[in-house]
Order: sequence, then C-alpha cells, then structure tokens
Amino acid sequence: MWGRKKDTQPTSEDEAEGSAGLRRLILSTSPADLGLTVDADPERVYGVLMETGYDAAVVTIVSLIDGTTSMYISTGGGTIGAGEHEPVAEATRAFVAMAQVFVGQTAPTTTYDLPAVGRVRFQLLTVGGGRTAEAAEDDLGHGRHPLSALFHAGQDVITQIRLLSEQQSS
Repeated sequence: MWGRKKDTQPTSEDEAEGSAGLRRLILSTSPADLGLTVDADPERVYGVLMETGYDAAVVTIVSLIDGTTSMYISTGGGTIGAGEHEPVAEATRAFVAMAQVFVGQTAPTTTYDLPAVGRVRFQLLTVGGGRTAEAAEDDLGHGRHPLSALFHAGQDVITQIRLLSEQQSS
C-alpha cells in the first residue's frame, strides 16, 4: 500500500471511507509493522500527521521517518507513495525531525479527532503512543503560535507533493 502512487479525485462514499481507513491504519500500526526501525525512547517520533480543516474536507498529510509520504482527503482521494520521490522524502524526513523538536509541546492522546474548519491538528506517532496539538491555521501560518515552525515544515511537504503532481501532469 505505501509504495504505490495514486492520485484520485473524490467521487464516492467508498473513496471517503477508503481515506478514513488508511488514516485509521496509520494511527494504529506500530513502527515495526510499518517496517520502521526506531530506538526504544518513548518520545521518539517516527511519524507525524498534519491535518487541516477546510469547508469541504480535511486534508491529512502523513509523513514517516523513512520518507514515506501520503496525503488523504476526508471526502476521498489523495496521493499515496509520494515519498518515493527524493524531494518529497527529504521534506518529509525534515518534517518528522522538526516534530521531534516539538514533542514536548504536545499532549498524549488515544483519540484522533479531525480538526474543525480553520484549525490544524498535529498527530505525532511516537514509540510511547500518540501525541497531539492543535492551533488555528492563521496563527500557525503567520508565526503567532509556538508550533509555527512545525506547520511550515509540513507546508514544505505539501509544496513538494504539489510540485511532483505538476511535474507528472506536464
């Protein structure tokens, strides 16, 4: 599943459930089952989801420590396997490294709610379990929140996915 590249347009409830299922899977799978080797430090971040609430949908960027990158749209569709391309993988690894810096500014969680419109939720995947933090997108984007640097690192991943998509469509 992680190695395939798939760009789709949301067209049905089945696709929306597919995106939700992929999100649930990544949030509930251990690093070993994802094929990741990480040290045993409970605060070791091996993945991060950045989820942004829009009027029409929630966009989830999934980034793993090995460069694996996907984007899910809550209404269905998205991109799987973007991290097979080095510029995307590089941005993803930087995003996960940045999440490690901010792990102490997140709270432990066992629930993974989607953010409301105008909000960004970070879901950190750590060896010790899930951690989360949320803020207004506008505050993050304008540097008015302590997690702004993490948000901008996530935006770099989105930019690389967009550039890849443009390159593949030309």
